[in-house]
Amino acid sequence: MSKRILILTPNPDHPSHHGRWPYVLDAYREALAGIDAEIFDQPWSEPITEDYDLILPLVAWGYHNAPNSFIGAMTAMGAAERRVFNPPEIVSWNVDKRYLRDLAEAGIRIIPTLFTEGVTDEDVARARADFGQRALVLKPAISAGAKNTLIWEGDRLADATAGAADVEDRKATPPVGPAMIQPFMPAIQSEGEWSLLYFVGQFSHAVLKTPKSGDFRSQPDYDAHLRVLTPPTEALALAQSAIDFIGRDRLLYARVDMVRAADGGFCLMELELIEPDLYLTYDLEASMRFKDAVEAAMLVCGCASHDHVH
Repeated sequence: MSKRILILTPNPDHPSHHGRWPYVLDAYREALAGIDAEIFDQPWSEPITEDYDLILPLVAWGYHNAPNSFIGAMTAMGAAERRVFNPPEIVSWNVDKRYLRDLAEAGIRIIPTLFTEGVTDEDVARARADFGQRALVLKPAISAGAKNTLIWEGDRLADATAGAADVEDRKATPPVGPAMIQPFMPAIQSEGEWSLLYFVGQFSHAVLKTPKSGDFRSQPDYDAHLRVLTPPTEALALAQSAIDFIGRDRLLYARVDMVRAADGGFCLMELELIEPDLYLTYDLEASMRFKDAVEAAMLVCGCASHDHVH
């Protein structure tokens, strides 16, 4: 009997991702063509009632719209001892971007960040004093695709009417609830954002994403320019430190996003462990490496506990 793989997909009750995700799922199916397994899919929001050799959260888009429900679904999978890669506790930890604080406390260089329970004018003033610059990035602690992220140079948050990077290109106000304030990093517009991809803890390929002129969003959705390049040695070292923090044997896939700082070094932006774009189509051998990683994951359970992740 062939093995069975389940790929988690968006909640059908939330329409925000209906147009694009089937194509992403098709790309993963194509990458896994030839693997000795049947590929199934179902929304992450629905109970899993059948047995699978491996469950992949790879297309679990929209988790940020219902984070508690998503974490509950992950917790249920963990309690049922289902074989999920990346493991449920790691995925749950990765939902809230305040995981960056854990990385920083472990000595991994992140973009300087002020973590707040709700962005206020006082928080903005403090961040400007701490970071020594006026241009700030305001982003929710739970978000995806640059949703409700904006560059802020104004004085009063009540006056915020522009500069938003909402996935639907609507005006956005400053984040409500837990958020992060960071200095705007000029290199994001000049050089771009580096994304280093890892499969089963091993470096696969790197993509440099440069926003279109006048924008700061590096996602392909916003017409950023993407190309595969050999990453700088310093970028590889930073990415490896983030992977090692989790444990390279505990990750089927990971995308490490970073930007160059003013001193020429790199700062971690995100450690994407839930449903990152793996940029398989940008490297001719990436799909094969990904397929090999999935085959290996079917033989190894990634559900053991780890001191770094709670």
